[in-house]
Amino acid sequence: MNMADFRAFVLTSLRYPQEAARMLMALNLPMSVRWLAVGAVVTLSAALGTAAEIVFAAARGTEAGPNVAPMAMAALQFGLVLYGAWAMSFFGRMMGGRGTFPDALILVAWIEALLLIGQTLQIFVMLLIPILSFVGSMALIVLLFWLLIHFTAALNGFTNIVKVGVAVILIFIGSGMLAGTLLVSLGFVPVPQNM
Repeated sequence: MNMADFRAFVLTSLRYPQEAARMLMALNLPMSVRWLAVGAVVTLSAALGTAAEIVFAAARGTEAGPNVAPMAMAALQFGLVLYGAWAMSFFGRMMGGRGTFPDALILVAWIEALLLIGQTLQIFVMLLIPILSFVGSMALIVLLFWLLIHFTAALNGFTNIVKVGVAVILIFIGSGMLAGTLLVSLGFVPVPQNM
C-alpha cells in the first residue's frame, strides 16, 4: 500500500465506513498482524499525547512534562482498545449479530489510527488558532461515534443504523459509569470532598 492508497482508504473510511470495515475484515489478517496494529496505534497514541503535553506546555511557557506517564497512557489505551473490540463483538452477538473478536480488534485499531490522524491535525490547529481547540475536540468525538456505529453495524451484519447507534451510545455510557464506579471503589480516582 502506497501513500495514495492509504489516503484513498482513509477517505473511504470517513465517507463509507461500512464499506471500509468490510474491506478490512475481508483481508483476513493473521492475529499477529492484528495485535501488531493494536500495538502500533497504542504506542503512537501515547507518544502523540505526551508530545502534545510538552508542546502545549512550551507554548504556554509553563513547566514541560506530561500529566500522565507515557507507559501508563499506553497501558490505559491498550485496555480501552481491548474492551472496545470485546464490546463490539460480545454485545453485537447478544443482539443477534455475527461479529468476532479478531475482526473487531482490527476495526478498533483502524478507528484508533483514524483518530490519531485527527488528533495530529487538531494539534496543528490548536497551535495556529487555539480558540478552535474545542471545535476540534467535538469533531473527534463525532468522528469516534460515526466510525464506531458504522463499524459495529458492518461487523455484526446489522442494517438498522438508528438501533445500532442507540445501542452503541447506551453501552458507551453504561461502560463509562461502570468504569468510573470501579475506579472510585478501588481507590484509583479520589472521591470529591466538597459535595
